Amino acid sequence: MRTDTHTITTIDDTSSPGDRLPQAAEKRVSGVGATSLRRIVESLHVAEQWLLAEKHAVYGLAVARILLGLTIIGFTLSNFSTRVYTFGAGAAWTGELAYPNSDFATIWPFSFVNGLATNDSALTLLMLSILVTATLFLVGYKTRLVTVVLFVQWVGLLSINTLVQDQSDNLSRIALISLFFTAPSQVWSVDARRRERARPAPSTTMGALRGRVRSLLPPWVPNLFHNLSVIVIGAQLCMVYASGGLYKAQGEPWYSGYAIYAPITTRQFGTWPELSELLTAWAPLVALATVLTVLVQVSFPLMLMRRPTRIAALLIILIFHVSIAVLMGLPWFSLTMVALDAIFIRDKTYMTIARTVRTTVVERCHHRFSNATLRAFPTLGRPGAEK
Repeated sequence: MRTDTHTITTIDDTSSPGDRLPQAAEKRVSGVGATSLRRIVESLHVAEQWLLAEKHAVYGLAVARILLGLTIIGFTLSNFSTRVYTFGAGAAWTGELAYPNSDFATIWPFSFVNGLATNDSALTLLMLSILVTATLFLVGYKTRLVTVVLFVQWVGLLSINTLVQDQSDNLSRIALISLFFTAPSQVWSVDARRRERARPAPSTTMGALRGRVRSLLPPWVPNLFHNLSVIVIGAQLCMVYASGGLYKAQGEPWYSGYAIYAPITTRQFGTWPELSELLTAWAPLVALATVLTVLVQVSFPLMLMRRPTRIAALLIILIFHVSIAVLMGLPWFSLTMVALDAIFIRDKTYMTIARTVRTTVVERCHHRFSNATLRAFPTLGRPGAEK
C-alpha cells in the first residue's frame, strides 16, 4: 500500500508541470488583458479630462471669430456696389428669385431675409446691417447673441443667389453653428474686457441674473459643449481636406503633376497673369507644388497627430490658401479656410506670439517716445539740467 501510495504520488508530481502550463498561459493572457483594460481605462480618463476639465482652443477660436468677421465684411463690401444686380431685383436673370435653388430660401427666418431681394432699399439696409453685425462679431461684443443674428442674415443673403457661392460659404455656415456652442469671445474680445471689469460684482440686474444662471450649471457642461464643437469643426476640416485630396488624386492632371498650371493661367481665375507666368515658368516647381498639395491634403488628419508634422501641414496649407487668394482671386474662400485652420494651433503658441508682439510694440513705442522727448527737450537728462 505504501508502494502504491508512493507511486501515485510520484505520478501526480511528474504530471503537475504539464498541468501548470495551461495555468501559466491563462495567467499570461489575463495579464495582457488586464494591461489592455488598464490602458483603455486610462485613455478614457484622459479623454474625459480633456472634454470636461477646461475649454480648449480658446485663442484659436478667437482668431477664427476675427477672421470670419473680416471675411463677411470683405464679401459684403466687395459686392455692395453691385448688390442690386447680384442679390437684388436685378438678380432675376438667375431665375432663383422665382425658383430658389437653396432650401434656406423656403425656411423661416431665412425666407424673410431672402424676400428682401425684390426691394432695393430693404436690400441696402440688409447689407448695411450685415456690416454692423459682422463688426460686432469681429470685436466680440455680445458674441453669442450676435452670432445668431449674423447667421440668419448671412445665410439668408447667400440663399438669394447661389451662383456667387463657393465651398467657403458652406464651411462658414457650419462654423457659425458650431461657434454658438463655444466661447469664441473668452479672449481678445470686448466681452472679455467687460467680464474683467464686472468680475468683482455684477453692475446690472441682467448681469446678476446671468451670474445666477451660470452658477446653476456645473462647470463641465459648458466645457463639454465647447470642446465637442471644437472637435466638430476640426473633423469637418479634416473631411474637407482628405476628401478633396482623394478626389484630386483620381484626376490625371494631379497625379501627372501639372494640375495647378491650368487654373492660374486661365482668364477666369488668373488674376495676376505676369505673376502666374513667373511662378509656372519652372516645370519642376509646378510638379512639386501639385504633388505636395495632394499628399498634404490626403494625409492632413494624420499629420495633425504630431507637433512637427502638424506645423508642416499648417504651413503648407497656409501657403496653399494664400496662393489661391492671390493667384486665383478667391480671397474670401481662402480667408475662411485659414480662419478655421487656426483652431489647430495651440493656445500656448498664441500666448507666446501675443507676448512677443506686445513686448516688441511696447519697446518700440517707448524708444520712439524717448527719442521724441529728447528732441523736444534737448537738455532733459543732462547733468544740471534740472537746476
